[in-house]
Amino acid sequence: MKLTLAGPPGSGKSTVRQLLAEEYGLKIRSTGDFMRQMALEQGFQDITQFLTEFVTSHPEVDREIDEAQRKFGEANNNFVLDAHLGFHCVPDACKILLTVSEEVAAERIFSAHRATEIAKNIEESILTNRQRYLTMRQNFQHLYGVDITDPNNFDLIIDTSRLTPEGILHQINIHLLEQDSQCDNY
Repeated sequence: MKLTLAGPPGSGKSTVRQLLAEEYGLKIRSTGDFMRQMALEQGFQDITQFLTEFVTSHPEVDREIDEAQRKFGEANNNFVLDAHLGFHCVPDACKILLTVSEEVAAERIFSAHRATEIAKNIEESILTNRQRYLTMRQNFQHLYGVDITDPNNFDLIIDTSRLTPEGILHQINIHLLEQDSQCDNY
């Protein structure tokens, strides 16, 4: 089973990928974890600042990460890939988009106290999350001509704003069961 998760910051990708991995015995890959580590290594305490000031002017970072995703998808069969561009890099996966309201996303991120998030309040978190997602969207449109927000890129779209992680997992399970009866692509 090949699954990709995409969505804006705070949509629940990290939580859902862990639940999917446990439910189906899947390996986990995450570009967000890699980017956060790279941000710290480059001296950035804020992931949004890293994306806007460093990654935007260093497209080789995105290209390297995306090529690694593509190769991983070709070489492996049982994984969940948490990556904004995973749907593009692993086209034979079940492609899931998690959406969320900006307010809920900001609250989730702000309350998690991530090392690479420096917003001082919810309002600031909304603004930095919006800027981060816009920057990623623009970078991927420029690099690949791909819009990470286009619903046509995904097999399943779930608004996580009012769902528990278990509720999200339930919706994914239903989709996978329905797809399993139609084809064996995943």
